[in-house]
Amino acid sequence: MDRRTFLRRTTLPAAIAVAGCSAPSGGADERTGDHNDGGTGNSSGSGAADVEGTAPIPRIDDPPAAVYLPGHRKAMRVLDPVTAGEYALVPMLSYPHPFWVVTGTDRQAVEPDAGRGVHLMLVCWDPETGVVFPGDAEPRVTISRNGDRIASRPLWPMLSQEMGVHFGDNVSLPSDGTYTARVDLPPVPTRLTGSLAGRFTEGGTASFEFTYDRAFREEVVDGIELLDRERWGDRGALEPMHHGAGGGPSPEIPYSALPPADAYPGTHLVDPAADADGGSGDGLPESGDATFVVTLLEAGSRLAPGDDRSLLVSPRTPYNRVPLVNTSMRAVVERDGEPVDESRKLERTLDGEFGLWYGRPVADVRTGDTVRITIESPPQAARHQGYETAFFEMEPLELVVP
Repeated sequence: MDRRTFLRRTTLPAAIAVAGCSAPSGGADERTGDHNDGGTGNSSGSGAADVEGTAPIPRIDDPPAAVYLPGHRKAMRVLDPVTAGEYALVPMLSYPHPFWVVTGTDRQAVEPDAGRGVHLMLVCWDPETGVVFPGDAEPRVTISRNGDRIASRPLWPMLSQEMGVHFGDNVSLPSDGTYTARVDLPPVPTRLTGSLAGRFTEGGTASFEFTYDRAFREEVVDGIELLDRERWGDRGALEPMHHGAGGGPSPEIPYSALPPADAYPGTHLVDPAADADGGSGDGLPESGDATFVVTLLEAGSRLAPGDDRSLLVSPRTPYNRVPLVNTSMRAVVERDGEPVDESRKLERTLDGEFGLWYGRPVADVRTGDTVRITIESPPQAARHQGYETAFFEMEPLELVVP
């Protein structure tokens, strides 16, 4: 590898870390640390003691400004699904770990607090279509024990290579015990089409319990899997995790993969400068390591029911086709170097068949015209390791109508 990789020292809280975990041998600078996401090869650890220690979690020094393979795959406990009105939820618990929040084009690391706690995650989806909600209807979680409220906060929309789009945050807990989590979900603010139209106009509430104890800590620390060192920081992504980690059968975890490009209707726009044989997006237009499906929908079709054709833009990650949620884009049609309409913001839409896409009507568009798409802000979602450096420097797309 060109870049130096190491295990950065970030001591896990005493209640989370388990003695007996060790880093892989070899390498220039091996120390213990904490973070999330990774792949093959098991970490060692007996989990025999519930004392202060560290977990062997790689952090990548100087990662590429792109999607990359982290050093490990985290372990988690997957709880039984629950319903909240029309929503379905799968709760998941792991050890507290750092992640990155995004505001505009700024990225800030969020490190776990010292002390006991969990990283709480929710995948939220429509059980009728299987569509995973893309991060705009943020749930509020209130955690209590024996009737006493411990914490209450909205969860961050997050991007993860293993789990796709989900909600999550680190939550501190005072001690071992059984806790109750109440989840309140608002109505979906995004325009809904297809089999989702007219639904999710009201929120929902659900509750579940979880036990935080030594057995849980041993499970999620001992279950960490390390990638081969040669792969740390390479361009690529982990395989989606469809089942939870831990002993015994685990519930199915819906994954937010969008359909492949050839599944989308309409006339597909092309990037005349793109190398169809290069890149990670199978010849799709790219910007900031994101790939884009861009089509012109015919007027009067299901997704463009009005009198005008409509532009459909579907940005996604380059490997697992995870939707790039909460992205702000504008588009303008140009002919012979001059705009034929004004630049307009693309409206966020969630469809029961095609998932998340962004679009706007276009009244006058012809063969040979250029559609210029400007990304005003990158995906406003927290990032797990492997995504935190991608999708920032996003140049405009200039695509031709064939």
